[in-house]
Amino acid sequence: MSQYDKLVTGHSSAVFVLFEKDIIETQANSAGIATVRPGLRPRRKVFLRDSVTFLVLLLATVALYAVTSFLFRSFSGRRVALGQQFALSGQQALGRGDAEQATRDLRISLSYAPDDMSNRLLLAEALAQAHHPEEARTYFLGLLDEQPADGFLNLRLARLARQRKDTQAALGYYRAAAVGNWSGDSMNQRFHAQFELADYLIELGDRRSARAELLVAAADAPADAGADTMIGQRFEQARDPSNALKFYEKAIKLDPKDADALTGAQRVLEQIGASSQTESAPQ
Repeated sequence: MSQYDKLVTGHSSAVFVLFEKDIIETQANSAGIATVRPGLRPRRKVFLRDSVTFLVLLLATVALYAVTSFLFRSFSGRRVALGQQFALSGQQALGRGDAEQATRDLRISLSYAPDDMSNRLLLAEALAQAHHPEEARTYFLGLLDEQPADGFLNLRLARLARQRKDTQAALGYYRAAAVGNWSGDSMNQRFHAQFELADYLIELGDRRSARAELLVAAADAPADAGADTMIGQRFEQARDPSNALKFYEKAIKLDPKDADALTGAQRVLEQIGASSQTESAPQ
């Protein structure tokens, strides 16, 4: 057979094989049988492997999130517990008069819960009692920024200003305390703030202003012999014997056995009598 014949025969055989393959695939497709092409099986293996990898990573992420959330909640709960523990310890220390220990404990408590207003107020009180007036003032001022009409805060700031001899600031805070908001028996609290202001004015030697503040305080005074006696004593110190006698007599009506009121009234009557005699004596 010549070289040409071999070439023609080989080409015909290849064509026949391809033709036969096409016939078989056509019949298989007609019968609903999927033929497996080369490379399909490895592709399925890659897809399966990627799916398993993704699922493992997803499960690992969920597990890590759960563990992290648990640890965070545990840590947060621990911080809250420690804050409450040191706050209680600080309150107890303040109650027994150990202001320095209270200051230390309340500082620690606030490191766990820095926005706790009650503990900030307790720390300010502890600092004031521990003779750290500037630090106490800083805390009170921070609280006052949030509650500018608070009577208690204004009263504490008035006392601190009084300690550092800042007269104008003290008077302003006292007056704000006297008209401020108070929890509990607000009228009684305002009376005491006003009364303390009158005391301060007497200390400053401003008796005229003290008498005016005492008249305002008297309007809020409780119906109590002790309160009337205190007002009478302050009027006496402010050189107003007439009003002093008035409140001493008022106290005696409420409590005829009030020794301070009885003594005060007798003393004022003697002063008034002596003054009258002096005025009526011939010149």
